[in-house]
Amino acid sequence: MMRKGIAVLVSALVLSTAMSGCGKETVLDGTETAATLDDTVNMTLGEFNLMLRYQQAQMESTYASLFGTTNFYGQDSGTGTTYGETAKESLLEQFQELYVLEAEAPNYGVELTDEEKAAITEAAVQFVEDNTEKTRNALGADQASVERLLTLATIQDKMYDVLTADVDTEVSDEEAAQKRISYVFVSTQGTEVDEEGNTVELTEEEKQAVRDRLQAVLDDAAESGDLAAAIEAANEEAGEDEQISSATEITYGADTTTVADVVKEAADQLSDGEIAPIVETDTGYYGVQMLSTYDEEATAAEKENIIQERRNTLYQEQCAALEENHTFTTVDSALDKLTFDRVYYVDTTATGTDTGTESETETDTGTESETDAAAE
Repeated sequence: MMRKGIAVLVSALVLSTAMSGCGKETVLDGTETAATLDDTVNMTLGEFNLMLRYQQAQMESTYASLFGTTNFYGQDSGTGTTYGETAKESLLEQFQELYVLEAEAPNYGVELTDEEKAAITEAAVQFVEDNTEKTRNALGADQASVERLLTLATIQDKMYDVLTADVDTEVSDEEAAQKRISYVFVSTQGTEVDEEGNTVELTEEEKQAVRDRLQAVLDDAAESGDLAAAIEAANEEAGEDEQISSATEITYGADTTTVADVVKEAADQLSDGEIAPIVETDTGYYGVQMLSTYDEEATAAEKENIIQERRNTLYQEQCAALEENHTFTTVDSALDKLTFDRVYYVDTTATGTDTGTESETETDTGTESETDAAAE
């Protein structure tokens, strides 16, 4: 679901393009029909490609920073198709939702205000001013396609509120209850390797020494009432090889999966401030302290999370029901023109608009390129 995201991102988009050394400019006919709703309403290639390339740039930036990869969308996903083609299919489903919601909006009394229409036009005009003709040609995007995309996003935003108006907002304390604990884990896995590169297992005596160090910390914590402080104090006196990781403070509830089950089971036996006996696992030992058996702030936040989950579920159910009343037909010959032999990046050096935004750079996968900077 692209709710709210499109309006923020596209209105703020500033692009620059870098073409390969051959100097050939790419011109995409953004007015070409890429899909139709009920054989009467056309989705243009330009509006679809604009969103596709923004998402591509976001993914490229993420994976480039994490793994140093380039042209992520052009890589095989392991299923015989590229990540880009998979993303394209997913985005088509989102656009189907957008178009169905627009068609159904009059039945729910949803329409754009004059102020919303003016804001959409202003954002689209800014997009045109902030981007070179070469960039717009490569995207197949113009003022009309940007306005169309922003209109669909605004309608979706308003329809979301209407379709989820009857969501159940009653959440009991029991359902949302969150506890707060502090815990630490010390490993009994060996850190040294032998000549063949295999990890050297700790001896039983060495494992006992690890357990004893943790027990001493827990004994101090039981007296002071502060596991984190007890660990810090122990580390100040311990050697480099005997350091214990800092305590982790976290909240959890009945459905929390981010906390190990053995930790939750031990913590559930405790009252506020109490320390659990050492929890032993195959790979190490846990030390656990209960800070609060009922964290009011975390519980209140969890209630909001539960309501939001209910709202999102209801929204998806409502959309699925509405989509059954419509047909959404894609034009493969048009969509096939959207390939992934180019890389789109977020250009963090560009000024962007006054909303404090990012920009994108598009480049061929060739080795030489010439940058045509975006207008500011």
